[in-house]
Amino acid sequence: MKTRFSFFLAVVLAVCAVLYEADDTQAARFGTRCQQDFQNSWQTNLSYVWRRCSWFNNELDDTDTKAFYYNLHGARSAFSTCDDCGAGPDNVHLFYVSTHGGTDATDARLVMWDQNVRARTNTDSWRLGDESTGAAFFAQYACSTLKRDGIIGRWANTFRGGLIMATGSHDKLYDSLTTDETGEDFADDLQDGKTVKWAWFDGNGDWWEDQDVAVLASGSSRTSAHNSEADCNYRRDHVKWQNFGGYSRWRDNDVEWMCWSWITDN
Repeated sequence: MKTRFSFFLAVVLAVCAVLYEADDTQAARFGTRCQQDFQNSWQTNLSYVWRRCSWFNNELDDTDTKAFYYNLHGARSAFSTCDDCGAGPDNVHLFYVSTHGGTDATDARLVMWDQNVRARTNTDSWRLGDESTGAAFFAQYACSTLKRDGIIGRWANTFRGGLIMATGSHDKLYDSLTTDETGEDFADDLQDGKTVKWAWFDGNGDWWEDQDVAVLASGSSRTSAHNSEADCNYRRDHVKWQNFGGYSRWRDNDVEWMCWSWITDN
């Protein structure tokens, strides 16, 4: 666990451990699931998660529809078998989660409240984007879920449902007094019309902590003016909260390319 003390003596904890086709008169849907403490203290408490998530909600619901805000108690199935029900990613266009994160050889993983339980991309057969509302953006304030080495193998099946972009970290994101506003800043940048990529990068940048941010997108040559690589790069660099409805939902074998961008020590 990496720790450091700022001038205000706050201990910093490493946090290791989505829009739709509609006209401009309709608000997009978003949902939030976050966890600050963990059953029997099986993971280190994250002291600023409730602020981060509630401030994200309070900012974005000024312009868009908050569908839910829940914790991660018994939530593993919400990311897979129940992802189209009331509090799963596919019930909203943008899903925001804050907890401990990590990877292994086969999976990106998000820590649940329940002791020794993690939601896993491949083990739990994540497939986001093609149920209910259909997630377009899956935003994770969690460490290492977008670790670059092996990233395609861990995420390709998740994108086969039509997910446009996943945002997260390729190494460390920090839980501290200087990062409690990152959720609000991300939401504000989305509302201001920044691309989702730069809303994530700028919103999670910090003057004190060395944030390692990353985004991942998919591309295809099907019905596109670009080849699959160029299509992926374009989608990654141009999609916004205001225009995602104009982007195709690439599914199954139409997902021909995956591309990412990252910043170290942002």
